Amino acid sequence: RWLRALCHDYSTSAREAWAGARRRPGTTLGVLGALGALGVCAGSVPDLQSLEGAAVAAGGALGRLPPGCRSPRAERRVLRLLRLRERGRLRVLSLGVLALAHEDPHGPDPALYAATCPHLRPGGAWWGWPGGGTPLDVGFLGRWWGLEAALRDWDVNDDEFGGLPEPLRRLDPRALRSEGNERLFLERLRPVVLRDEDIEGEGGP
Repeated sequence: RWLRALCHDYSTSAREAWAGARRRPGTTLGVLGALGALGVCAGSVPDLQSLEGAAVAAGGALGRLPPGCRSPRAERRVLRLLRLRERGRLRVLSLGVLALAHEDPHGPDPALYAATCPHLRPGGAWWGWPGGGTPLDVGFLGRWWGLEAALRDWDVNDDEFGGLPEPLRRLDPRALRSEGNERLFLERLRPVVLRDEDIEGEGGP
């Protein structure tokens, strides 16, 4: 009897939901789309392993460049992540649809009083942040956006040409002459077409 009543309640709820969906198809599609988007976001939340892998890959890419060609911002961000990874102080907090990476100031399994007392948080830390560490990055849709922003133009060092005179530090777009160079390069690859007049002129006396 109890199982029959439970099945009756579920079937009634399903019929009412179906009737409501038919009355308001736009709202139903919007709700289903929002639930689907939340499911995709929740299924693609990056974890600590992905952050460490991205930092190691970025460090390898920067290591292949000469020191003078590396972007200082990208190098500082990657070196900080790698240093925290080596010390075991890199943490990732999952919030369902996104992840927050933060620094653990004391490392794993702290036994110090400064690490266990909630009133001795390090300066500059977020209030109530787990472990009292400072935030590092935000992970969303399988990507770490702070690290990607720091790696933009990672092979461009604006200070590389700091010793040059001021007129040579900046290049006007019109001074590149890229369109003219491309046109001349394409013309060089074109086959030579000889006219009848040219052939007769060469064969004449």
